[in-house]
Amino acid sequence: MTDYRVVRTGRRTEILAVVTAILSCGGRRWAWQGPSDAADRWLAATGPKDLDLWYDPGPPDDPIAAIRSALPCALLTMADDPRRLRHASLAVETPAGPAVVDLTRGDLRVGPALLVPARELEVSPAGHRLARAGAVADLLVRPVLRGRLPGPARLAETRAAWEATDPESRDRLRGRLAAALGDAVAADLIAVAAGARPDPGLPRRARLRLAALSLAPANAAATWAQRRTVWPAGRTAGPLGLRTRGVVVALVGTDGAGKSTVAEGLRERLHGYGLRTSTTYFGMARGNLPAVDLARRAARPGRDQATLRRAAAWVYAGEYLWRYLRLVPPLAGRRVVIADRWLYDLRESPWPGSRAARFAERLLPAPDVLVLPDAPIARIHARKPERPLATQQAQQERYRRLLAERPARHAEVVVDTSGSTADPLAALVAATVEAAHGPRRRGR
Repeated sequence: MTDYRVVRTGRRTEILAVVTAILSCGGRRWAWQGPSDAADRWLAATGPKDLDLWYDPGPPDDPIAAIRSALPCALLTMADDPRRLRHASLAVETPAGPAVVDLTRGDLRVGPALLVPARELEVSPAGHRLARAGAVADLLVRPVLRGRLPGPARLAETRAAWEATDPESRDRLRGRLAAALGDAVAADLIAVAAGARPDPGLPRRARLRLAALSLAPANAAATWAQRRTVWPAGRTAGPLGLRTRGVVVALVGTDGAGKSTVAEGLRERLHGYGLRTSTTYFGMARGNLPAVDLARRAARPGRDQATLRRAAAWVYAGEYLWRYLRLVPPLAGRRVVIADRWLYDLRESPWPGSRAARFAERLLPAPDVLVLPDAPIARIHARKPERPLATQQAQQERYRRLLAERPARHAEVVVDTSGSTADPLAALVAATVEAAHGPRRRGR
């Protein structure tokens, strides 16, 4: 298969070229959605305006995976329940902000309302446009069910598509609309397609029927499973218009691994997405925990060192809880908190293997994204030559084993800080944006 990989593309034209090339691979059917100028308007946009495309999910391989391999993108949403609209939303970084591509696969639906099954969708050979009944459903029914009436230009395209639709296809569309939305709403939609003036109250009536259909016994479970995207985002909406939540990104690694550089780069890139960030130090070395001074005073020569260190580990565990409580306000404000180190330091100090470390890890939520900046140990040592090389190597190996445990709630990411990777932060940025928009995928 052709290699479409792109390194942090700077232009929407490049993104579009990659996406359409992958969709076209193997002769797959695909089409633009929306009005005829949708792609041009998206190319000219600078904000998170999304570009809608439809594709047939048949062979060859799933294009979503190919697009994610080719472009440094974040998967914002992924819905694959056949009882509802099946789609994926991808966000790709550009210097002008994130570019969003929304891909619908299979049957044309809005929520559980079936508009046109995939086998009946017609794609015009010129321009990859949905044609006839599919175009009517896309240009008229879809926006109405999303709460708005199409503008004059879009209505004109709808009526041209209706005129080109054969009587049998018209009847099938009318029947599906009636089954999903009721006879009255279906009749009004067909009348608008045929040239009638739209009733301003039609979107509200159509959405009420759609809500009733979504909560029907046959659809309730699927609706609940997709509740994050079904329910309006409201105050939780982020810069891309989707529901967001607070995220903890914890960086671990020995001194010289590149934690500060990675943290600063991540902060800048997330600001390009419009996401707000906060930073915090979550280690022991700087004496930020009050028990550090207490432990140092208590561990004077002549005292029972083992007992004191065991006790200090439990004090640290309690103080890590206190530290985490200070993160609650920024997380409640849906910020990305970038933490230098995490409570995993307690595994090694002040008492290696202490039960206090296991207790703290069970009590406190794990970070959403756990990050290890990494490079050849000689390069790490060159940055911090005051630390013994053997110590740095042993610590870095322990952190590699930590990531292999997969303790994070969303993802573990290794960032190459050697300078040999063109865009070492791409995977980390994508994982963080995904964590902010999606549900936590691992239980604790």
